This record gives sequence, structure tokens and C-alpha cells, in this order.
Amino acid sequence: MNRWLFYTAVALQVIFLMGMGVSYYAMDRFGETIILETQPLDPRDPFYGDYVTVRYSIEDIPVEMWEDKKEPARGDTVFITVEEQDSGFYELVKASSHSERAKAGQVELKARFEWHNEQTDTYQVNIGLDRYFIEEGTGNTIEQAGDATAEIVVAPWGQKKIISLE
Repeated sequence: MNRWLFYTAVALQVIFLMGMGVSYYAMDRFGETIILETQPLDPRDPFYGDYVTVRYSIEDIPVEMWEDKKEPARGDTVFITVEEQDSGFYELVKASSHSERAKAGQVELKARFEWHNEQTDTYQVNIGLDRYFIEEGTGNTIEQAGDATAEIVVAPWGQKKIISLE
């Protein structure tokens, strides 16, 4: 009996790990690619090497685009809807504390509420894609280039990843 319990536990762990890997690669096939404007910074991590910290323009939500009457608390989950513009970039359409089905041509992103910037009257959120690892020694080049664009793929099940930063 104990032997079967052990084998079942090991099999479930293997299936879970394989599922994580498959879902990561399935995003490329089933996900929708969006392009966002960014403002990269160039930090360095002694364990992981060079990476770029990215801040997206859609993470600054004007208060008038917030659809709920109540302001969220720090750490709350929020949902932001973006839509492709004529420029090719996806820009913020609306934000709220509840998920809604995105219309055709729109993509909904899950984010975490950080704080209300009263000076600019915007809500600051984090979509969770703030680090992009780059080739060793190229961080200064990206930082000096200034604003960049990030190509992101968003899976129908909500998972997202950065494909490229240009």
C-alpha cells in the first residue's frame, strides 16, 4: 500500500512539472501577441546576470478609467483591458477589480494594485512582467536607448511572458 502511495505521489509531481512546461510553450501557439510601450532600467543581479527592469505605460491608470466606485487596496488583483491602436501599440481602455470578457480586438491582463499616486491622479499597478533577462554586457545599451517596446504573448488562461524587448 505504501509503495503505491509513493509511486502515485511521484507521478503527480512529474505530471505537474510537465504541465507547467507545456503551458509555457503552449502560450506561443494559443496566445495573443501584444506590443506595449516601456521605460527600461538596467540593474544587475550577481546570481542571474544582466536584466532589464521594465515599466509599462499601461501600468499607470488614470482615475477616470477605473470602472469601480471603490478604490482597491494595496495588493488587490485588478484587471486591465488593452486594445490595439492604429500605431500598433496596445493601450489601456479600462480597469476594474473584476474580470470581464474582453471584446474582439481587446486583451484583458491580470495585475496587482500597488498604490494611488495622488499627484498625477493615477493608480499604479504591476502586470508582473517587470524583468527581462538579457545578454551579459548589453544592459547599458538598452538603458541608453530610452523608451522601448515589449512584445508580449498572453495566453487565453491568463499566463503571460515577454517575447522580446526592442
